[in-house]
Amino acid sequence: MSERHRWAVAALAASMMPAIVTAQDTTALVQRLHQLELLRHAAVVAVARAESARREKLDTVRSGALVIVVRPGEAALVRQASGVAWTRLDSLYGDEAATLSSTPMLFFLLGRPRPQVAHLYPVIADSAATSADVAFQLVRAASEVIREKADTLFSNWTGSLLLAEVPAATEHARVYVELVTAPSVAVRRCYAGTADACAAALGLREGILQSWGDAAERRALVAHSTDYLGRLRPAVDACMLGSDSACLDVLHARGFEPPLSTDARQSLVRLTLVSGGRRALGRLAHGASRSLSQRFALAAGMPVDSLILAWRRAIIEARPKPVTIAPARAWTALGWIVLMGLMAFRSSRWR
Repeated sequence: MSERHRWAVAALAASMMPAIVTAQDTTALVQRLHQLELLRHAAVVAVARAESARREKLDTVRSGALVIVVRPGEAALVRQASGVAWTRLDSLYGDEAATLSSTPMLFFLLGRPRPQVAHLYPVIADSAATSADVAFQLVRAASEVIREKADTLFSNWTGSLLLAEVPAATEHARVYVELVTAPSVAVRRCYAGTADACAAALGLREGILQSWGDAAERRALVAHSTDYLGRLRPAVDACMLGSDSACLDVLHARGFEPPLSTDARQSLVRLTLVSGGRRALGRLAHGASRSLSQRFALAAGMPVDSLILAWRRAIIEARPKPVTIAPARAWTALGWIVLMGLMAFRSSRWR
């Protein structure tokens, strides 16, 4: 609509009003016409985008349950990467990976306009990406889709990434270091060897905050909190003065992470999937009527305490191996140290 036509419509509408129409009414009418013009422009843009998408030729790449819409020039790269990605996803998630077929993805390279196709999950890679890079991005995107399909209790517990693509030995070694260095009393008790303490440290027990060490540790958690304002301020003050019940109130209100990290929790998930088979993740991720400990027992096909003890055993076995040095090499090294020390002592700097 041109500016001349718009004002013509405004004038016609104004001429049909009663004589008592005020200047304020005319201003409101002009504003309404401006809003209608903006809406018309938005509609034209939407139609143009839809037409552009209709004209742009796109290919569909399928591998397992992965469905990926891609420009023809990038289809070969995506086809090669999708086979690798699907193998990893199927290995990581079992039958739950099949749910990806209901969420098609849209792949495009960074620096190029996104194809104007709505309702597809975006996957972006660098313009210089290799097949391995694209496979990595596909696995990350698919993992996020699977996580979004899980219920909130499980997805929040596992962290931002459902399962990391790291070798189990590397993951176990990280968790072992955490077990022996974490300041939490619950973690130290887990290292000492009780399933109940490990369950508490992993966040799998009811009344979990009471099982996290003592009142001093809970007070320290609150002291490191940054939310001292609003309705929590009185409880925070009471906690700092020694009220353990106030500390518990603050921690419950703020939400909290279990003492053991995301790496530790994901390593338990990985062991559960190995023990429970291809359907294990589905039993873990979907079961709103069950607690997390009940889901783990059902998914692994064993009592949750047995699962946790098996997890702890695997972590302890991953402790770093001591390095042994042959006696001859040790004496040789010592001799060099003594020799270098004597040479340094005889240098002019020490005279």
